Amino acid sequence: MNQILRTFTKQLLILATITGLVFIALFLLIPPTYISPTLPYLLVFFTAATLISYYFIQKKIEASPSGFVTAFMANSIIRLLLYLVIIVVYAFTHKYDAVNFIISFFILYLIFTTFEVYYFLKKKKE
Repeated sequence: MNQILRTFTKQLLILATITGLVFIALFLLIPPTYISPTLPYLLVFFTAATLISYYFIQKKIEASPSGFVTAFMANSIIRLLLYLVIIVVYAFTHKYDAVNFIISFFILYLIFTTFEVYYFLKKKKE
């Protein structure tokens, strides 16, 4: 594992830990009916998806630096389609938890996507 990927992984795990601690606090403060039971699994899913996504984009950059935009856009589209399928399937199979799941999914999507874009912009400046 190269140094860039190691640094990204470390920062991603710090973000996931902080997010997990915030969710634990929410579990204690908010009634359980407002929180999806899938939240811990979603946190692991988004952490893994972000790490895998970054790994493939990084490999593309190493192979051809000019292909970054194409790789990033293709990766984003594939992930959005995957996320949409997950949301739709879960919403149809677990109607009682659909709203809480979608809200949790969206919040995690915003957190991890913001982190990934921020990391790429910071790396671009360097």
